[in-house]
Amino acid sequence: MKFLQSTSVAAAITSIGLLAVLGHWTEAHSSPESSSVKTVTGEVAQVKGEFQLAKDRQGDDTLDIVDKFYIITDQSGKEVRLELGDDTEVQNRVTPGDKIEAKISPEGHILSVTRLEP
Repeated sequence: MKFLQSTSVAAAITSIGLLAVLGHWTEAHSSPESSSVKTVTGEVAQVKGEFQLAKDRQGDDTLDIVDKFYIITDQSGKEVRLELGDDTEVQNRVTPGDKIEAKISPEGHILSVTRLEP
């Protein structure tokens, strides 16, 4: 009986050690670039959005403008399309000609858009 308990304890310790080694190996071999947020700056060339009818707190109808994507020209002259999601934080609404900074997740989701002061 004691032999079985000792074997079980040894197996548990070995498993924990193996998991710890694998965890360190994964950390050491994960790419730091894959976990970093990318920042893109550029000038807004186009804004695509839609109008949505909503109600304010008093129950009056309001017309909301919801931006869907921006096309910007980055510093190298390349056009970049920024698809905005429901969770994208937009500081202030932008218009063509505005300079912006966008934070992009490693998965390509636009996290935030900030209009830069001229």
